[in-house]
Amino acid sequence: MKYDIDSELKSLSAYSGSMVGRLYPMLNAAYRMQKCRSDNSVNVKEYKIQGYGGKSIQTLVIEPKEYSGALPCIMFFHGGGFLMSASNAHYQIAKWYAKSAHCKVIMPDYRLMPKYRYPVAIEDCYNSYLWVKDNAKSLDIDKDRIIVTGDSAGGNIAAALIIMLKDRDKDLPKGAMFIYPVLDKRMDTGSMRRFTDTPIWDSRCSKMFWDMYLENADKEGSRYASISEVDHLNYFPPTYIEVAEFDCLHDEGVEFGKRLMSLNVNVQLNEVERTCHGYESVFKSSIVKNCMDRRIDWIGRIFA
Repeated sequence: MKYDIDSELKSLSAYSGSMVGRLYPMLNAAYRMQKCRSDNSVNVKEYKIQGYGGKSIQTLVIEPKEYSGALPCIMFFHGGGFLMSASNAHYQIAKWYAKSAHCKVIMPDYRLMPKYRYPVAIEDCYNSYLWVKDNAKSLDIDKDRIIVTGDSAGGNIAAALIIMLKDRDKDLPKGAMFIYPVLDKRMDTGSMRRFTDTPIWDSRCSKMFWDMYLENADKEGSRYASISEVDHLNYFPPTYIEVAEFDCLHDEGVEFGKRLMSLNVNVQLNEVERTCHGYESVFKSSIVKNCMDRRIDWIGRIFA
């Protein structure tokens, strides 16, 4: 293995970024066969809600098996380069949040590329956020205790949503959690130049993603795509950022965190050593367990 990636993640080394880019239709077919189902500790409910342009989208609500009163809520936007559906790993992580943070988790099934390009996914998720706020009482959700989170492209959505809510004069979430997020279409960081052949995702994948995602968008109309280029972010809520050591997205995550810190935003920034992009997919590893322990501790402080 070219990079000193932890042995617990060795299964990921078989998948190059370019391979994932070519095989995403087959991966999606497999992912769609994996349903998020209720188990001994959580209930999973499915709703149809209105997405962007009046089209309906499926949305999951995952909740602890037993609870009373209105619970806090995590809005979880899955990653996958805006190309791939939620995986079983995403569902397991979402259930982990619901159980360990004793909260509701909302997972909108936003529409994907190549059919739906910018800004459909972000607008779908914006609509899902408003749906939660509007229906908080019937969903048993405390609308004043909502955290937005996402991994990779989902992190892009979570960050974009905050900016979109501010621009549209809507209530902001209580906190934000970004896991190896995609933030900068300029692709001019050191890690973007360095990591051209890392497992799961690399800088060549990033270029393919940006070219496809913004194919029909002009600079003026892509404000909610390249988050690192947006001015005036001092309104961001307390933010947790987690980056992988061997990931082309590493530096943009770190730089974004430091920028928020310079604006006096409360930020917890964690670099997970000896990992590559997508390490959450090995959700039974001690690496993910340790990350989840840190996240649950942070979530608990925000909800408190």
